[in-house]
Amino acid sequence: MSTKKALIFTANTQDTAGYREKGVWFNKFLMPYRGLKQRMVRLSTLVVLAFLVSYQAAFASNILIVMSDVSQMKLKGGYDYKTGFYLNELMEPVKIFMEAGHTLTFATPTGMAPTLDLVSDTRKHFLDESQENYNAHKALFNRLMLNDKKHSPVVSFARIEQIGIENFDAVFVPGGHAPLGDLVTNDLLSKFLHHFHANSKPTGLVCHGPVALLSSLPNSAEFESDMRAGKKAKPAKGWIYAGYKMTVFSNSEEAVATKYYLSGDQLFYWPQNALTNAGGKYSHSKKDWAPHVVVDRELVTGQNNKSANATAKELLKLLNNN
Repeated sequence: MSTKKALIFTANTQDTAGYREKGVWFNKFLMPYRGLKQRMVRLSTLVVLAFLVSYQAAFASNILIVMSDVSQMKLKGGYDYKTGFYLNELMEPVKIFMEAGHTLTFATPTGMAPTLDLVSDTRKHFLDESQENYNAHKALFNRLMLNDKKHSPVVSFARIEQIGIENFDAVFVPGGHAPLGDLVTNDLLSKFLHHFHANSKPTGLVCHGPVALLSSLPNSAEFESDMRAGKKAKPAKGWIYAGYKMTVFSNSEEAVATKYYLSGDQLFYWPQNALTNAGGKYSHSKKDWAPHVVVDRELVTGQNNKSANATAKELLKLLNNN
């Protein structure tokens, strides 16, 4: 009689003392082995969990989130425009990256806590405009404390250089008008972008964020100065993104933003014109404010706020294929 059958038989027999005694004997005999089995199960579970953790760590990537320090910009007509980053353009990708298990490092040129553009703090800018979706992203934003002047985890570009840009697997730049203020001619950002380009590491930017690509122009300061002056800006030879297919906030969308957000004043130049003049192959959606994402080699660009989700997902596809 097998052990399993004997135990079942004993458990189901109550009128035979012999069988009850056998049952007790079998139970005493098996107790140490039951304990051993339980310990083996627990050990196996711990091994599996350790494997999963190490597996995730091995395949998790370090993503650099580049943001602007700018909270106010003087416009062409003299208007002081309060600006910053757009909530959904930052948080939709951030949430997607975090849920995929990646490590994020946030950086601005000087390490100041970035400013949330209050115009963007609405569910209407999200791809999913539901209140529930907005609440989830806003709650995560509040937990990260990115714009908290005392507790923000944001570091400076200089600190990123100390850490070593080679330790990052991808970079992402959200929009809002702020990148026009300090990401177009930044030398350290240029160095970072050259690294990501040379090593074919995913580089994602959305809405006004793609203007940061101009920092990698050999003559970025001169180019921007000419754009601001209304001259025909000419890029120096050697722009790493020359000939790349890309997108950015369109002129027609900027016209609407000018009317409703800039109090009728004007930016010194519009992103679409700048990237086109620099040598990018620009494209835009058939309908304004519709999601539009362009992927060319390591570069992923999104046209507007509604493109943030898709930009993040395309960046993750590149990461998974690297």
